[in-house]
Amino acid sequence: MKLRLMIIEFLVYGSMAVYSLLSQFLANEGLTKSQIGILMAIMPLSSLYANHLNFDIASSIGRTNWLKKVVLASGILFWGLFLFERFPMKFIFMVTFAFFFSAVAPLAESVIVDITHQSKMNYGRIRLFGTFGFSFSALLMSVLIRIGFVTIFVVFSFLMILTFSILKGMNEVELGEEEKSRSKKPLPMFFWLLLPVVIFGIAANNFNFVFLPVLMEERSYDVSLASVAFSLMAITETPFLLWADMIVQKLGVPFMLASGVFVIGLRNLLVTMVHSPSTLLLIQLLQGWTYIVIYYSMMFLIRSFGPARIRAQKYFWISMGIGPFLGSSFGGLIAEKLGLMSTYTVFGLVPMIVSFLIFLFFRKVWKI
Repeated sequence: MKLRLMIIEFLVYGSMAVYSLLSQFLANEGLTKSQIGILMAIMPLSSLYANHLNFDIASSIGRTNWLKKVVLASGILFWGLFLFERFPMKFIFMVTFAFFFSAVAPLAESVIVDITHQSKMNYGRIRLFGTFGFSFSALLMSVLIRIGFVTIFVVFSFLMILTFSILKGMNEVELGEEEKSRSKKPLPMFFWLLLPVVIFGIAANNFNFVFLPVLMEERSYDVSLASVAFSLMAITETPFLLWADMIVQKLGVPFMLASGVFVIGLRNLLVTMVHSPSTLLLIQLLQGWTYIVIYYSMMFLIRSFGPARIRAQKYFWISMGIGPFLGSSFGGLIAEKLGLMSTYTVFGLVPMIVSFLIFLFFRKVWKI
């Protein structure tokens, strides 16, 4: 079972790495920054309603069973973005595709977190294979994308088919009767106060995730550079994940979130100060203390909620959808008005200032 979970993590996050190159494909298609921002914002926006609906459907027919279906649908619908050239048709297919693909990682993680919780496995070590999958797939795409942007769609569908085949042999993971009766326990106020921090941090991080390939396209860098950058960014998460539980226990969730937001801002600000591909890649190595720190710290906290963890996961994944939506949509609109470099400055300075305010607030309220 442990090996199966590792493979699922590898494939799911590998598909996310391939999907991350979509903005580069859209820029090559001649779409404007605002159009790219709108299309890339559909995925996180759909998660605001899709995750809630998908978790409800999964509760009725089984999480693993519904996960198989959304994986298969994602692999098919993604092709609509390649086959149709006009923005309205891309928009329609993106809305349909996003409903299913936005549920893949949340449902997969929900199943894996429950299995690791019930089997006393180290979740961090299993989640590490998601990082490996993302890094490997991004590096693979740095070679394949030279053939043409169609490889994005071929590899994505292939990974979805592999994920489906691995899931076919998995049994459903259910709560026991006692856990079901206790799962409606109110979530702590501490959790609700941390969600806005998650939204803000993920929004600032997602701006770089979406517009870094666009920046490279504008500067006429090698077409494979974005894939190399994403691969390096993913692999930098490895040291943290190896000792994640110990680090979070030592420093505390609020400090982890505040520090993650600060480094996100620092990375975005540094992007405005470099003008060569090599230094731009070096700056992206700060990724190791950004998204993964925020994500894992919250999952660490949620695992302590006992049976209420499934409900907490649903709200957490909704917040993980709001953040990227704000980063993509508002980031695209601001970039259209101010230019990409000025927007990077805004998404750099503001998070750095806010991170200090977050730290001071939780230090005063919870004595961190």
